[in-house]
Amino acid sequence: MKYANFVLKSVCLVLMIGVLWQYQSIAQARAAVVAENEAAIAEMEEYNAQLLAAEEESEEGAGYQDGIYEGEGTGFGGTITVSVTVEDGLIADITVLSAAGEDTAYYNTAQSVLDDILEAQSTEVDTVSGATFTSGGLIEAVSDALGKAVE
Repeated sequence: MKYANFVLKSVCLVLMIGVLWQYQSIAQARAAVVAENEAAIAEMEEYNAQLLAAEEESEEGAGYQDGIYEGEGTGFGGTITVSVTVEDGLIADITVLSAAGEDTAYYNTAQSVLDDILEAQSTEVDTVSGATFTSGGLIEAVSDALGKAVE
């Protein structure tokens, strides 16, 4: 019994050292994984930056030919026809020529997407919540017309 206290403390010390050593091993392994993930993220960010730069270059060089172009898309109630006016290579005006099958409430809600397209000078805009199919048809119709402006 004389050395029981010493043995107990020694065992506790050995156990604590073992736990700390295991914790250190786990921490190092996780740090290595984090470093790999950070490297992958940096690589993807570099790739995305290159894609964005290439897209900007292509947008600057492409532009649209001036004129008035018609396009069609499929909305909630059927075919939607629009007329897109291009002036100085930019979208100047969008007019809906036909949307006979569209529900009035959905159509009125979806028309705000046309302002978004004019502001963005692109059809890469979000659809309107509550009028998803109609706004999607409008976007599709404008895309169709702009496709003709590039040719």
